[in-house]
Amino acid sequence: MTFFRRLLLAALGALIAGAALANPHRLDDSLSHTLPPNVRMEWLPATRGQSGAGAMEAWVRVNIRIDTRNWVGRSGRIYMVLPRDEASSIEAVWTTQGRLLAGRLVSGERTLVHAGPIPGAMLEDQMQVRLRSNADWSSNSRRLNFHFELDVD
Repeated sequence: MTFFRRLLLAALGALIAGAALANPHRLDDSLSHTLPPNVRMEWLPATRGQSGAGAMEAWVRVNIRIDTRNWVGRSGRIYMVLPRDEASSIEAVWTTQGRLLAGRLVSGERTLVHAGPIPGAMLEDQMQVRLRSNADWSSNSRRLNFHFELDVD
């Protein structure tokens, strides 16, 4: 067997093993809440030279409370997830008070908010979130289904 074939088989084996190990567990964040509870998207001011309609955005504070009691002392990575839906794409950018990582997320993706040992039964933080959408935002009322997933090491 040639070196290239062995390398290809080894890479394929590693890929399959990695996929088998990735088993995200959805975490209960039902005690999290936003302030205010309902947010209105506002048009951003048009910039000079911009053609067509601009983007929309909203700011919201989110008190995060993630139930991690089943994972205390275990090591892993917690991701914030925003599933894609049939409506316009949403971008969320946030800062935190330091317990979770600040970051950016676009609908259809997930991004890391914690890595390492799970410190206790409840992981709490507060996020200041900017939500932004293109002008194709078409709803007066829309629920964004953010959630958290844990990949255990």
